[in-house]
Amino acid sequence: MIASLVLASLAVGCQDTDGSGSGKGPGAKSPDRGRSSQSPGGGDDGGKESAKPSPNSSDKPAAALTCDQLRNAELQNSGLRLPDAPAGSISFTDGRWEGDGIVIELQPQCDIGDMTGDTAPDAVAPVKVTTEGTGRFYALVTWRNDGGTPVPAAAASLGDRTPVQSVDISTAPPKQATVVYLTRGDADPAAVVTIRRTAVYRVAGPVMAELHHSDAPYTP
Repeated sequence: MIASLVLASLAVGCQDTDGSGSGKGPGAKSPDRGRSSQSPGGGDDGGKESAKPSPNSSDKPAAALTCDQLRNAELQNSGLRLPDAPAGSISFTDGRWEGDGIVIELQPQCDIGDMTGDTAPDAVAPVKVTTEGTGRFYALVTWRNDGGTPVPAAAASLGDRTPVQSVDISTAPPKQATVVYLTRGDADPAAVVTIRRTAVYRVAGPVMAELHHSDAPYTP
C-alpha cells in the first residue's frame, strides 16, 4: 500500500513541472512568433531584396577621352609648363597654337588609357614646338581625364627634330606608355636621324619620367 502511494505521488510531480507533460523545465517559453525578422532599426521589407544603387550614381566611371578632343584641349596652365614652350596659358584650336613667333602643333600619334592610376582613361600624345630658328622640338604630354575633359597633367621633352612614330599605353598595371621616336647619337649631326628609340614612360607628378629605352639603327 505504502509503495503504491509513493509511485502515485511521483507521477503527479512529473506532470506539474510544465503543466503539459512536454518535458520542458520550469519557466521555459514557447518561441516568440510575433517577433519581426527585420534587422534593428530597419523597416519590414516583406522579404523583398534591398534596394540596389541607381545606375545614375555619382560613382559612375568617367567617359574615356578621345584623341579628337585633344585638338581643342588646353595644353599649358599654371600646373604644367610644357618644355620649350613660352610662358602663359596655351590651348589648341584645331590642333594648333601660335604666338610670339612660336607654333605648337598636336601630332597625330595618340593613345587612350589610364596613366594616372584613377582608372579613368587618359590620353597621351606628342606635340611639336617650332621656334623662329631651326628648332623643331618634340614633347610627350599626358592629359588627365577630369570627368571627361582633358586636362594637361605631365610632360617630357624628347629633343630637337625627334619625330614620334607611335604611342601605346599598356592595358595592365603599372600604367605606362611605350613611345617609339627617331633620334640620333651624340656624335651625329642634328639634321639627321640614325636611331629608332623605343622608350617607356610613366607619370610622376607633372613629369613623364622615362623608365628605360632600347635603340635600333635607323636609315631614312
